[in-house]
Amino acid sequence: MVHRRFLAASALAIVIGMSFSAPAAAQSAPAASQPQPTRPAGERGQTVTVTGSRPQVIDAPDRLSFNVANDLGAQTGSLADALRNVPGVEVDLEGRVSLRGDPGVTILVDGRPSGQLRGEGRGDALLAMPANNIERVEVITNPSAAMSPEGSGGVINLVTKKQRQAGTTGTIRANAGLEGRGSASLNLARTRPGLTVSGEASYRRFTNEIIVTQDRERFVTGGASLLSRQEQLHDNVAQGGNGRFGVEYDLDKTNRLTGEISYRRNQLESDRDERFIGNAVEPGFTRLSDQEMSQRILGLRSSWRKTLPGKEHSFSVDLQHDRGGMNRLLDGRITPAAGAVLFERIENDIDRNETRLKADYKKPLGENRSLNLGYEFEGSNADFGFVGARGTALNALVPQANLTNAFDFSQDVHALYGTAQFNSGKWEFQPGLRLEQVGLDLFQRTDNARYEQDYFRVYPTLHVGRALSERTKLRASYSRRIQRPGPFELNPYIFYADARNIQRGNPNLKPEVTDAFETSLQYRKDATFLSLTGFYRRSRDMFTEILQTLPDGVLLTTRANLGRGSRLGADAIINGRLSKTLNYQLSGTVQRMELDPRGIAGTFGKVSGVVASVRGSVNFQPSPKDFLQISGNYQGKQLIPQGYRLGGGIVNVGYRRKINDQLSLLVTGQNILDSAQQEIVIRTPSFRDRLKFKVRGRAVLLGLAYNFGQGNGRKRQDDRFDFDPSAGSVGQ
Repeated sequence: MVHRRFLAASALAIVIGMSFSAPAAAQSAPAASQPQPTRPAGERGQTVTVTGSRPQVIDAPDRLSFNVANDLGAQTGSLADALRNVPGVEVDLEGRVSLRGDPGVTILVDGRPSGQLRGEGRGDALLAMPANNIERVEVITNPSAAMSPEGSGGVINLVTKKQRQAGTTGTIRANAGLEGRGSASLNLARTRPGLTVSGEASYRRFTNEIIVTQDRERFVTGGASLLSRQEQLHDNVAQGGNGRFGVEYDLDKTNRLTGEISYRRNQLESDRDERFIGNAVEPGFTRLSDQEMSQRILGLRSSWRKTLPGKEHSFSVDLQHDRGGMNRLLDGRITPAAGAVLFERIENDIDRNETRLKADYKKPLGENRSLNLGYEFEGSNADFGFVGARGTALNALVPQANLTNAFDFSQDVHALYGTAQFNSGKWEFQPGLRLEQVGLDLFQRTDNARYEQDYFRVYPTLHVGRALSERTKLRASYSRRIQRPGPFELNPYIFYADARNIQRGNPNLKPEVTDAFETSLQYRKDATFLSLTGFYRRSRDMFTEILQTLPDGVLLTTRANLGRGSRLGADAIINGRLSKTLNYQLSGTVQRMELDPRGIAGTFGKVSGVVASVRGSVNFQPSPKDFLQISGNYQGKQLIPQGYRLGGGIVNVGYRRKINDQLSLLVTGQNILDSAQQEIVIRTPSFRDRLKFKVRGRAVLLGLAYNFGQGNGRKRQDDRFDFDPSAGSVGQ
């Protein structure tokens, strides 16, 4: 029945699209199929709000784009460091990303999903991957129907730097700091009419120490309570390397082929010294452990772009395949207060494959009207193998049934979408509709149990804009979003974190559905840009982490669907210049959150409160060769169903000295106030828990950037095929 409905709706969408496009073809086709002039990619249909060669903010109907090329912290830091200075984006010390406090965020690279930035290893990847090749960060809180609705909070799109001039250019960067910190990268591009060959390679190594304390009070029969404390010192070494090679080739003036291969590997080594201070029921112990975790991803991508007769008339096909996984090995030695020493070994292996296909057609429907139709497929599968063993000696380990399991996950998503754009005087309208059929299969090989989900969903979107004056624009939007649980959230078996904390998924999780409404007022004058946005997001079947204590005092984290939740708030962004040499950017978010667990065990019921976050940066350029920057952010209290999460503030500084046209010197200081910390407080009817993270020390890096080769001063012959954030693979 569901499949018949999907096929019928698909046929109807195609018929409607053809009926719109057929008459337009007769009236808009030019006499010859020569390419039409276009603006540079990434600026089509957008308004540059700050003058200069590198605008700080670009606004479009469904997104704001922030330039991070001049963020000195991003040039020497990780993706997490770059995102922390972007308005509306929060990244905690464990790499968890949220938009306006909502952790349901999809991260794209140049408009396409990245296997490295999905799933259970995304936080570690964000903390390890260098950010020096990112030019802009696009924040898309209400995407159109041409983009996947995945991500209840919205989408973050990382736009990489591109070679725009014909000729040969390249950049070498190297940074070094104390305690074995440093990075190096090489970017090279060769462009001539009809052909561009580009490549990059990078390596980053970063070290830190994290102090973790966890205080727990567990209530037992008779009104008594048991107190315990867990103290950990993590000595971490994170390193990663990346390589990419790409080719763009123009068959003729209207056809471009693109091919790309990339490989990335990240590795985290963590030595942990742990002490548990127990009570009469929960014996104390000390524990030494070594953990090694590695992630790898091999990506293959090809595309074909065809420019058809008429302005903004095109067809494109993109094919992408990612293959990779994650491996985790933990060796531990537990010494109890009384009794024999216990050894343990935990192994987690995850293999993933993801394939994506997208066909996109854009057609003008006369003056100030256009249509966009497309089909998208995403297929993913993963194999999980978890093994846990314990014993009195390393050569006498015995497998533990509760820590050993294997399961397979597969999910296919078929989608048809259509959007239209109508401009009438000062008004802009962009309605859209997306139809999706999803099939999910989870097979527990350990128990020979199978869980299946099969559902059809409709996702409408609408964007409306009104020019109030030459400097002021009013915008409003609506979109329906979904947050699908991943295989890690669905697996009902135990994932071992440490001796006092374990995790388990829930195969009965339903997708979370969010209806998002926004209204924004944007003002621009010369170098000043001001944006005020009001938003309301209403969610049902929100899935979240639920914590409970087991009889032996171990904390179990599992997943559940909440009844409903809502967020009502406002964003404010302002950037501009105080003088010719001094500019700034300030932003903040304040919202009222309400979460309704609807009778989920271990909660007190509905919770609500006001939360806020702020960030800002100041740039000072006293001379053409000197550039100074200070930036900071503070993440306020975030509500969770059983308590709240407290962030903290981080301040970074940087200085760049231009030696000559090719060579620059860079000095950056990260976490200069030694203030990076966060705290999670859990309050339930049966226990209370307070978990604190503190990153010890500051990081100072000294770097050099050398630009070699030079273009011939001309842009590439044809820019029309470049990544266009208002259309194509990411939608409008």
